[in-house]
Amino acid sequence: MRLDVPKNLYFDDPYVKEFSSRVAAVDGNLVELEDTYFFPQGGGQTGDTGTIGGEKVVNVVAKDGRILHVMENATAFHVGDSVKCAIDWEKRYRKMRLHSASHIVYYLMREVFGEGCDIASSGLLDENKERSDYLFNGPLDKARLKEVEDRANALIAEGHDIKAYRDPADPSVLNWELGSWKMQCCGTHPKNTREIGRIQLSRGKKPGKGRERIEISLA
Repeated sequence: MRLDVPKNLYFDDPYVKEFSSRVAAVDGNLVELEDTYFFPQGGGQTGDTGTIGGEKVVNVVAKDGRILHVMENATAFHVGDSVKCAIDWEKRYRKMRLHSASHIVYYLMREVFGEGCDIASSGLLDENKERSDYLFNGPLDKARLKEVEDRANALIAEGHDIKAYRDPADPSVLNWELGSWKMQCCGTHPKNTREIGRIQLSRGKKPGKGRERIEISLA
């Protein structure tokens, strides 16, 4: 039986690498599970890859309240099948680390450059780097960007706890907290800043006048 709102279990435990579920629906190369730990593309974070029943998952998307796994080959799946699933953990974990790093950098960018330096558009996060566009009134000061990098790495190394939990008022929303910093975020995150490791900041391709693209990579 297909569930209209599958359980997005990655909110509750993003560290799960393997799990079992049942096929709720099959539509062409799309497979829907009764519940899933696969993260669907959204909030700037790319979808997970991995396997379901030994078949390759090439992407995961969310549509109309459903989480759909884009399969390389879905011909063998039938509704009701019990399947073993495995997430590409190396890619997932890198994205978890980069995602929390992006929030840390956001708050430090505002502290170092001023509150006028704010996110201009949703970033793009994959296993290689996180890219976010910031509003700037003038040219990017590379010395201050290096200050943000240094402060971020110092904070990360201190080993602060990261809290990511469903909003009690709306369980479909995830809250992210680090000390006094708090925001809503639908992505996956590690439990402690020390897991992130060292990061590097760089200036990406300029997205337009009054904006700068800041890229984060793992050192």
